[in-house]
Amino acid sequence: MRNTALLLLASLMLAGCATDINLINASRYHEAGLRAEWSGDYKAAEEYFKRSLINARDGHASDSVMSMSMYNLGRMKGLNCQYDEAHTLLTASLKLQDKISGPENALFSKRLFELARLSYDRKQYAEAADYYARAIPLGQKLGLEIHDPGAAAEAMDEYSIALRNSGRIQPADKIAADAEALRARSANAKPKYTFQRYTRTCSG
Repeated sequence: MRNTALLLLASLMLAGCATDINLINASRYHEAGLRAEWSGDYKAAEEYFKRSLINARDGHASDSVMSMSMYNLGRMKGLNCQYDEAHTLLTASLKLQDKISGPENALFSKRLFELARLSYDRKQYAEAADYYARAIPLGQKLGLEIHDPGAAAEAMDEYSIALRNSGRIQPADKIAADAEALRARSANAKPKYTFQRYTRTCSG
């Protein structure tokens, strides 16, 4: 996470706007948001990321900074049960990242998986399956099964469940079998990172 804050600051400096007060404030609020998230204070994190995005916008930040700012605010909106706003921000971040890097990029993949998790946690299974149908092959292409087989298998489990719950039984069985085969090839592999699930922070 600290690397993300450093990336934000570096992006601002590369844009030649490091002395602009809005961009300096954007970086400071962004780092404060990360600290609040680390401590589990998602309400405070949301407010900091919101201020960061406003300042980034006012300071005419680079597209990469805007994409990251929308991504982080979107995640916090979701964790604070504002699902529609979360989806809007994450979708905007994904579209902007596509413009920046194209679809075969790790940051694009990260945003795609986030939208898949958000839809899955909301039990919007057809939508979740559509996101996973794009995210999982991209993750495979980027080496996710090699670098984090536990996370890849977990995502495939959710993809299978989403397919099954949206009536697509045959492809669901195949994906479930693929997940088990991956686990068999990667004994004792656990996901390297634990993602906070959206519904765990909400009452409904």
